[in-house]
Order: sequence, then C-alpha cells, then structure tokens
Amino acid sequence: MILKTYLNSFIGTIRKTYVSQINYGSFQTKIGFKSLIIIAVLGIAYQIYIDGFIDEDEISFADFSYGLSSLAVGITGLFIAKRYKGSPVFGKTYLALAIGFILLFVGDLVYNYYLMVLDEDPYPSIADAFFFTFYIFTGYHLVKNINYFKKDIGVFIKLGVASLAIAMTCTFGLFTIETFEDDPIMWITSELYVIASAIILSLALLGLTVFRYSVLGITWVMLVIGIFFYSFADVWYYYLEEVEAFSITHPVNTLWVLSNIFMVYSLYKHKKII
Repeated sequence: MILKTYLNSFIGTIRKTYVSQINYGSFQTKIGFKSLIIIAVLGIAYQIYIDGFIDEDEISFADFSYGLSSLAVGITGLFIAKRYKGSPVFGKTYLALAIGFILLFVGDLVYNYYLMVLDEDPYPSIADAFFFTFYIFTGYHLVKNINYFKKDIGVFIKLGVASLAIAMTCTFGLFTIETFEDDPIMWITSELYVIASAIILSLALLGLTVFRYSVLGITWVMLVIGIFFYSFADVWYYYLEEVEAFSITHPVNTLWVLSNIFMVYSLYKHKKII
C-alpha cells in the first residue's frame, strides 16, 4: 500500500511539474514536451540502428556508445561544477556526479578490453570496481541536494523509498535464485548491483518530489529522470546477465544511451541559466 501510494505521488509530481513549468516562462516551455519528443526520436533511431545495422560478431559503435555517452555526461557535469565553484553544495555535488560518470566510461573501457582484447568474460571483472564506485558518487550527489532542498523528509516518504528498494531487490533475487548454484559469485555480484541501483532509483524518485520546488525546476527533474532511467536499465541488465539473455542489440542498451542523452541535455540547459 505504501509503495503504491508512493508511486502515484511520483506520477503526480511529474504531471504537476510539467504543467507548472510550461505555464511560467519561455525558458521552461523550451525544454518541455518538444525536447522530450526529440530525445524519444533519438532513442528510437538508436534502437533501429542496433537492430538493423549491427553484426554482434563485429566491433561497432554500439560497443562503445555506453561508455562514450557516459563520458559526455561526465564532461558536461565538470563544466557545471566549475560554474558552481565556491558553492557550499552544488560545486561538490556536480563534481561528484561528473566523476561518477567518468568512472563509468573507464569501467566500460576495461570491460571492452576484457571482451575484445583478452577474449574473456568481462562480468564480473576489474571493471566492476569502476561501475560500483559510480553509485557512491551519484548517491552523494542526490543525497546532498535532497537534504539541501528539503531538510525534513516525512516518515511516509522514507518508508516509500525503503519499500521500493527492498521490493526491487527481493524481486530480482526471487526471479534469479535458480542461477545461484551455476555461478554464485556472479549471482552475488548482480544482487549487490541491484541493491545499489534500487537505492539510486529510489533516491531519484525522492528527488523528483523535492527538486520541483527548486529555482532550477524542470532542469532538476530532467536530470533525475535520466538517473531514474539509468538505474532501471541497470537492474534490467543484471537480470539479463543472470538468465544469459543480454546482447549488444537488446533495448536495455538504448535505455542507457537515452538516459545519458537526457542528462546531457539537462546539464546543458542548467549551464545556460547559471
């Protein structure tokens, strides 16, 4: 019941945010539904590309799109952090976000090195050290900003966040427990990833309910939606790995790229108004 009400609140927040932002000011209107449509078209185009033009046995741009789009988020985040230099909160939090995505790029390079050069299974591998660290930096970004905008968070909201994270983790465990005996290390690694992703995803939902009250309004919302999509894609990916269904042409790759486009655009707009 708590989880259902919490998700309904999340949907209502998105609706209220877009309505309020579109009604006030030309800047907010420019980054409304038109931008969402453009981002959606880019996502569809990328999925068509990997579906129709990719040979999984050959190296292609699709193999590096995850890392490169993450690097784009990281570089854009560095520019924002520089603009906020001296700020007691934003300078550090945007630097943390930027570092987190740059670590994803490094992790993807290591992942591809195992896969393409060493011809070894890249999961799990040293690359996971970089991927795991991403959650620490992104979590720091969300928690610090949430606390800054809303210092007193109600018990109900806290229960909703915790319930969602627990529900996602338990659901993943139940659907994949049969693979534990085949490779316990891989299962435990995936479960740890899902826990981290569930926490970030829950914080992103909480951020959506908080950031709409900030002066940056919809730019915050777009950034957090990007993080939300990213975390959701992560959980989906680890499930696919457990059931051995992942491939470079799977839609989860498109969702990763789409979430990064979301965040780059949000950070770009953010940079223009500070």
